[in-house]
Amino acid sequence: MALHPTLVRVPGTGELSLAPPGTPEPPDATTALPALWAGLGLSTEDGVTIRRAVEKSGTTHWQQLTPARYIYTSQELTVASVFQETRGVVLGAYFGGMVFSETATGSKKYRAEISAVPRGDERALCVDWVDQISATQVYNHRLYIPRVEVSETADSQWTRTQEARWGLTFAALSPASGTTLAVWLTNDPAVLLAVPAATALTADTADTDAPKEKTP
Repeated sequence: MALHPTLVRVPGTGELSLAPPGTPEPPDATTALPALWAGLGLSTEDGVTIRRAVEKSGTTHWQQLTPARYIYTSQELTVASVFQETRGVVLGAYFGGMVFSETATGSKKYRAEISAVPRGDERALCVDWVDQISATQVYNHRLYIPRVEVSETADSQWTRTQEARWGLTFAALSPASGTTLAVWLTNDPAVLLAVPAATALTADTADTDAPKEKTP
């Protein structure tokens, strides 16, 4: 058993950011995101919830009870968080692409319309988090998803005893080309920890290693 306590990571702080769909992948996990990206600001102390769900069904047979193989039926990757800043990018995502504009130049009065017809609001998403263990051990992680759409919104309750909160779940969409659903960028050496390969006993090896029956 090989235990590595120094590889435990705590996402001490981070932020989610949105950009227009098709925005290129950032070069690494530490470079500041370009102006195309808009941060969603403060979120509750629960942080971010990443969920990956893969569904598959096994083949059924007359001759045996166990499946001979599995057929994959769906895959879902979601990113969820509850945001505490009532800023335009957050409200726009919550209300399906709603955009505020000034009612008259210089009026400092703004208006947005919530559409009666739901429509797609595709974005690119980055999830950034940092674990600062010491002055010399600062590890950055960045999850980049080129295509996402809000799949679920949580109820937003407005009261005098709590800030307005906006719960959003973003679901990854299939890539425009290729097979890459998301990209994980990091400067953390922990991800390169060598894992011993399992020794597989093949049928040929089993035949070779098995005792040979002597010919009378």
